[in-house]
Amino acid sequence: MTDWSFIKNDSVVSRYIKSLYEVAVSLGKEKEIAEQLAGIKRTISHIENFEKFIKKATLMHSFGMTFINDLVRTLKLCKEVENFLKLLLKNKRFTLLTDICSGYEKFVSEVNGEKVFHVTYAKSFTKSDEERLLRNLKWTFGENVKCVAKKDESLIDGMTVQYRSKILDYSVKSRLERLHSAIRGDNYEN
Repeated sequence: MTDWSFIKNDSVVSRYIKSLYEVAVSLGKEKEIAEQLAGIKRTISHIENFEKFIKKATLMHSFGMTFINDLVRTLKLCKEVENFLKLLLKNKRFTLLTDICSGYEKFVSEVNGEKVFHVTYAKSFTKSDEERLLRNLKWTFGENVKCVAKKDESLIDGMTVQYRSKILDYSVKSRLERLHSAIRGDNYEN
């Protein structure tokens, strides 16, 4: 029996992840589907006003189908992922796509013993930055390490690194928040 406790506390999301994983296992395509879902997540992360876009895709079936067909063609998605996206659209669950992609990726990496570190950066995260971080993570955690990076300008500068529920926060935003808290006296104890 597989431990699903790491999946977001959303029973709908976890049911979709479980179903997709069971299909993937039966076909021997766990990693392939995980890579395709990661590609979808990367692609949709670049969509401006993503929340509005995904709601429109959910509510307007023809718009959603066009978007799915574009994803399938652009990313060369396998039939199983295409059918899964269409099922989400049909069941009006397309707004859960990002959570499902993230949850599935985490689960497959857990099963394969891979440690996935989610890096959120403020300004730039070059290939050499990623390689340097990977070297340090491998030195600390072993060879089976992977980084998934995304940009968040609200951090002002710096980065956060998340592994499972642990977060290392090296952002200017968090430093300013701690300073603000200290000035207000929130951390003062007698």
